[in-house]
Amino acid sequence: MRRRLFAGVVAGAVVGVIAMALGGCATPQLPQSSEPANTLVLAGRLSLVSGTPDAQKALYGGFRLVLRGAVSGEFEVFSPLGQMLAKAQWSSGQASLDNGRQIQHYASFDEMTRAALGVALPQAALQDWVRGRPASSLPSQTLTDGGFEQLGWKVQPTWRDGQLALLKAQRLAGDPAELRMAIESATAAPQTAP
Repeated sequence: MRRRLFAGVVAGAVVGVIAMALGGCATPQLPQSSEPANTLVLAGRLSLVSGTPDAQKALYGGFRLVLRGAVSGEFEVFSPLGQMLAKAQWSSGQASLDNGRQIQHYASFDEMTRAALGVALPQAALQDWVRGRPASSLPSQTLTDGGFEQLGWKVQPTWRDGQLALLKAQRLAGDPAELRMAIESATAAPQTAP
């Protein structure tokens, strides 16, 4: 009698485990994106050198750039050892920069980058530049080497296996400035229909 009872309990437990496993398989959990539609997330390494040689500013390290639509995003810069050096956030009409000691607020992305880096990066165009193309709403000139000029910058995208691998942007007038972004990963959320 004990053997039958034990066998019945074991059989019931096995059937229960199989039912739970099959139930889990019947409704797979899809990964949820933490970013809204029309978002681009890039990560890699960057260098930004600006100013004349006697007053030059330089920034080197890893980065993570999140662009949400055309007007908002965040940009994190890390030391070569992975320590966060700064985090910038912006949206329409405001921007902030957290350097780990204090948070400063600015009226625009361009103003924030001018104060922090010594050169105003053009947010309206940068959104497209990191996709390897000029901003369609602004005048640009296509160059024979595959690059383009826009807003006083020469931009040279380098592609590898159909993906943007390196972006180089060099300011053509005023104090010298050069931005290089080596893109190691890129994830894009699909655009939603208007």
